[in-house]
Amino acid sequence: MSGGRRFLLVYPRFEPTMWGLQYTLPLIGKKSLLPPLGLMTVAALTPPEYELRLVDMNVRPLTDADLDWADAVLFSAMLPQREALFAAAARAKARGKYIVFGGPFPTSCAEDCRDHADTLVINEAELTWPRFLADWTTGRPQPTYASEEKADMTKSPAPRLDLVDLAAYTSVPLQFSRGCPFQCEFCDIIVMLGRVPRLKNIDQFLSELQSVYDRGYRGQVSVVDDNLIGNGREARRLLEALRVWNESHGNPFYYFCQASTNLADDPALLKALVDARFVLVFVGIETPSLESLRETKKFQNTRGSLLDRVQTLQKAGLHVMGGFIVGFDNDGPDIFEKQKAFIAAAAIPNVYISPLVALPGTPLYDRMGREGRLIPGEEKNHTFISGYTNIRFPWPMGPFLDNHRELLSTVYGAKAYFQRSFESLRRLPRSRNPWHRWKTWRAEMRVFFSVVPGVRAARLQRRSPWAAWRGLVATARGFFGGMDPTFRWAALRFVVRVAFFLPERLPWVFHFICMGYHFNRMTRERLLPELDRRRAALEVAA
Repeated sequence: MSGGRRFLLVYPRFEPTMWGLQYTLPLIGKKSLLPPLGLMTVAALTPPEYELRLVDMNVRPLTDADLDWADAVLFSAMLPQREALFAAAARAKARGKYIVFGGPFPTSCAEDCRDHADTLVINEAELTWPRFLADWTTGRPQPTYASEEKADMTKSPAPRLDLVDLAAYTSVPLQFSRGCPFQCEFCDIIVMLGRVPRLKNIDQFLSELQSVYDRGYRGQVSVVDDNLIGNGREARRLLEALRVWNESHGNPFYYFCQASTNLADDPALLKALVDARFVLVFVGIETPSLESLRETKKFQNTRGSLLDRVQTLQKAGLHVMGGFIVGFDNDGPDIFEKQKAFIAAAAIPNVYISPLVALPGTPLYDRMGREGRLIPGEEKNHTFISGYTNIRFPWPMGPFLDNHRELLSTVYGAKAYFQRSFESLRRLPRSRNPWHRWKTWRAEMRVFFSVVPGVRAARLQRRSPWAAWRGLVATARGFFGGMDPTFRWAALRFVVRVAFFLPERLPWVFHFICMGYHFNRMTRERLLPELDRRRAALEVAA
């Protein structure tokens, strides 16, 4: 009831997606990729007199006991969680609970959410959540709390890590900045968070990192800024401070980030990123078509060769992941072959390829609306599985789906995937000095042992090296035993090839096999059947 002091914070379940790694997680003893940073931040914004409980439905079920405990239930969700959000909210409402929605999906699709919640707390929580709390305590909460202003990141509190079990996740998320200076037509980040990057203080970020360290976590930290280098000068200052922090703490973490491709144009910034132990970077490449890049206003990708940029990142020591889109107006009939050739030449193992989608609130959505090209009512059918779009393309949809299917089958096939993986490892910097290679192997084994479940458990319990070895063997048996034979043999050949030609990179085969297994199985069991279903529906409609 209004005014109560027990808040249940709920993160709805994700259906399997390409980046969710749901097929791989059981093999490595994890439940989900990342804990919900938004809800942990909301918890930190909540005064201590409130009792809080956080349920990530990707880690454990939401129980009736959880709901009965709460006075109000706050849900945060992204677009792929839409149906799970509505179902969980209906359960809570059926038990008489006050329902609050927040997060990216309610912010961009408020009208879709209004009938499912008592209150929408949208935009940035630092500005809107305190206003809700003030009205909640007086028993007069309003239907909507929104703000056109942007939050001062220096006043954003450290997330409440104590509300989640970090061991259930593959990575811990932290944030340094919000916003991106570019103007990609399809992107909703610049709509929600603005084009002027807003940053935390460096000491503020390092304090949050120290909290992660103090909780005993070791392994991957994901800096989840949509573009870490949106403010290159401040990013460089952060990276230098982070390098010093890492060294003073014995290098307990390695890092992931998202960045624009112009990272490759700044050698000093790129070196600072690698020196700060960033090993994984996601870049939005979108398309090798220069005309399509100009169409979508992704001008940062039109300067110079995208292939050269990717190779520059790889040769600096970064494992590159990439996002790709098909369906721009300027895409010709050969775009699928061009995408296939680019991905192979770039040697990007882990890629996400999807049709162009007009997200609500974006410039693309507005333009498609003006041109009468939005498919009415299609938003409710949004899926991140395969083949979905809410746009009428200027070409027949049947051949588009056929070509998209062939592209996915090739790119995510085991042979092509492991060839790209090997080539990407070959491009990493390699010393001719055997001692330096030994040091590289030791450093990467340390990363490997920080994430392999059996080995990690043995080390934490300070057991013998023999116990760690047994943990590794047990993990390997469960790992390879869960694979279909075709993929297993391709993976084993990849292991042998790396061991023979690039032995110092051997620890990274675990990463690539994990990712490839999920992508391969997701493609076979979900993406291709969904494309076939959509193709059949077109035939029936015709």
